[in-house]
Amino acid sequence: MHISSMNWQHRWQSFAVFSVSFLAVSVSLGVAVVSIAKLLLLIAAVGQLFFDVKHRSFPSFKLWPSMTWWILLAMVWMSLSFLWTESSSADALAGWGRHSRILWFIPVLYLLRSPEQSLLTLKWFVAGMVVMMLSSWALVAGLPVPWASAKELPSLGIVHGSTLEQPVLLTFLAVVLWFMRDHWPQGHWRWVPIGILLLTVLNVFFVMTGRSGFLVMLVFISMAVWWQLAKRWRWLVLGLPFVLAALMMVLSPRFQTRTTEVVKDVLSYRQGSIETSQAQRLDYWHRSLLAFQEKPLIGHGVGSWRMNYHRLGGMQADAPSNPHQQYLLWLVEAGVVGCILFLGLLFAQYKAAQALPTNDRQALTTVTAIAAVMGLMNCPYFGAGMGECLVYLAASLSLLRR
Repeated sequence: MHISSMNWQHRWQSFAVFSVSFLAVSVSLGVAVVSIAKLLLLIAAVGQLFFDVKHRSFPSFKLWPSMTWWILLAMVWMSLSFLWTESSSADALAGWGRHSRILWFIPVLYLLRSPEQSLLTLKWFVAGMVVMMLSSWALVAGLPVPWASAKELPSLGIVHGSTLEQPVLLTFLAVVLWFMRDHWPQGHWRWVPIGILLLTVLNVFFVMTGRSGFLVMLVFISMAVWWQLAKRWRWLVLGLPFVLAALMMVLSPRFQTRTTEVVKDVLSYRQGSIETSQAQRLDYWHRSLLAFQEKPLIGHGVGSWRMNYHRLGGMQADAPSNPHQQYLLWLVEAGVVGCILFLGLLFAQYKAAQALPTNDRQALTTVTAIAAVMGLMNCPYFGAGMGECLVYLAASLSLLRR
């Protein structure tokens, strides 16, 4: 009976690794598949908890990164804001659901019990992203891609989601692949990951149109070069993003078009128009600062950003649920207290990276930097698919130190 129980526990652990691997692949397959992956992950976590209680086989929680506790504290504070939120119950629940994406860090961390298991899921993450990248090139080439679900023109190469998410996800492919190069195949097959990296970078700069994707790819390349240089030469990297951006302005028509549009959008906003994406962002940020000034300490409560945007004179009738700025969203809804907890989460993730071996440390540090930079013009932890991807990468990479 005991042997049978142990066999079931072993099989469940295999299912647990499968569920995390499925989540790793799902972020390249669209929001619907991510939802299925989270359901499997929840089932796996509940089952694993049952076996751990029965056999007293809990992992050592002392080894868990402090990011775990910052996530829990941030969500406890956001949950407490139900007591004073100014939003409707429906908006508050919807907002809490979006913020709670950071909690998926915990089941991933709980289910993976060894560096080997974590590395396996990262390989599945790379595999899923490679399929998405090749599918993007296929769309550009005019080839049929039956699994593509995006409504964008095929020439834009968007397989799932939008022009915002895909280039950022492809940048994460480049990050994981580059910093996991110790695991690249040897011999004649070593050219394959190099070719994948080249195709990924070219796809982001020459096919994609998302400005966030351009920015985070510049961040990745700059950080990768930073660690390849001797310390006395690293100061040169400070100018590398500007040199690369200038080069792309000459070589990539899409980079040039989308970058110069920023200036036009800002001028449009100054003239009172919010018909452009950057003008809308500026309007969101202006109203967010006004709302923050009203309740700086504890905020207006979970799910309240859109209501306050309209109350304070926001010009977009169909405004989204967030200001496309992660830090302003937390300041408005959770105040300085909540924003400090969110910043603590990012800092704890950076600290967790410092305990890892060299390449793994650089990978997690780069993921953290990309998340922090992206938060300046988007809400990456708030978005479906992107939020799950960020916490999955944070958990799986942090486990490589065991």
